[in-house]
Amino acid sequence: MSALPAPTAAPALREQLRLGMMQLSPYGLSEQWLLRHLGDLHWSLIARAAGRPDTAFRDATGRPVYAAFCATRLQLSDRVARLGGTVGIAARLAQVSPHRLGSIHEVTGPEGLLARLEMISCFLSHDESGSNRRLLRSRLPGLPPLPVADGPLMALHARARDTARRLRQGSPGPERLRLTPLPALDFNAVGLLYFPTFSRIAEQAAPSAGALRLREVIYAGNLDPGEEIVVSGPDETLVLHGPCGPLAEIRGRLRP
Repeated sequence: MSALPAPTAAPALREQLRLGMMQLSPYGLSEQWLLRHLGDLHWSLIARAAGRPDTAFRDATGRPVYAAFCATRLQLSDRVARLGGTVGIAARLAQVSPHRLGSIHEVTGPEGLLARLEMISCFLSHDESGSNRRLLRSRLPGLPPLPVADGPLMALHARARDTARRLRQGSPGPERLRLTPLPALDFNAVGLLYFPTFSRIAEQAAPSAGALRLREVIYAGNLDPGEEIVVSGPDETLVLHGPCGPLAEIRGRLRP
């Protein structure tokens, strides 16, 4: 019997940038910017691990493959990020399960940690219908074994699996909001409802009265442009539903 290949070194990225209007909100670092920018870093880490020049992933048959997020957990510290300040970002990738990858991103300022984002993704592709409701599990050729994820990522992975099973059983709670996402604003380049949109919808359904400390999103599905989302539940645990079932559970907490 041949031995299994040894894991490669964990792909990692580091960068520094100066904070401008795009990166900030009235409370400090912008949640929407963090999700978008660090989501791109997650995909860049995967491309680097697979030896690819970009994130336009394709499977062995040439079909487009997407690294779709299963779960994200954003934590923000009490430290203040200021306009014109400089921050450093460190990101690393790991194996969460045979079909899921995870990354941890830490944003640090002169006084210490400002934000930490944990992200877990799996590879999906559209079937012949092209509908976002009918996404298929896929693989990315050339991706080597990676080091096993640490405790926080594995804990997020376990919560994501438990939450996805529970969401299929129903009981979302009282209705809070109905809305139809806009293709030009809320969907990404491959036609999927972009993952930061879920957090924006949660904020719209239950507006924060202050600075965010934690937002954890478990993604359970997607929907097609033109379809409606229903948001239900109490402020701290919102559930998003589409025409064919649950889309996400979103937990949030403000700074005291």
